[in-house]
Amino acid sequence: MVWILFSVTICFVTVDYFRSRIAWIQKWFRIFFSPMLRKHELEGKLTGATWVFIGGTISVFLFEKDIAVLALLFMSVGDTVAALIGQRYGKIKVGEKSLEGFAGGFISCIFISIFFPSIIWINRISGSLAASLIELSPLPIDDNLMIPIVSGGVMALFRGASL
Repeated sequence: MVWILFSVTICFVTVDYFRSRIAWIQKWFRIFFSPMLRKHELEGKLTGATWVFIGGTISVFLFEKDIAVLALLFMSVGDTVAALIGQRYGKIKVGEKSLEGFAGGFISCIFISIFFPSIIWINRISGSLAASLIELSPLPIDDNLMIPIVSGGVMALFRGASL
């Protein structure tokens, strides 16, 4: 699985790199993806999808299967819920994010983690909190990379400590 993910990730990074350097790729990208891309992505930065593949590949390589899957779910579901709730109901701002979005993301991560009984409850809560704090933080590195790596790392660290 790691080799498949690695290959797909290399393809995404390659296309992402050349889309701002080769006119026909840039045109194709704008036609199909422009409405979905953020300003910095349109200006040539790597897309969120590319960061998802990079974070996913690293997580699958580093962590046991259950931790990698849960960390990736924290990124895909928790980050999405945080953004949706933050945009709709966010009043208490923390930089460009909101505490309401943070709470929504955290609760969704906790809920998802219920379906992973192979990971003890303190690891699931710690991973959920780590994912939500990364999402809230104004880090210069894309959260699609950081959420699975940090939350997976926290869960793996606590798993190792509890053995």
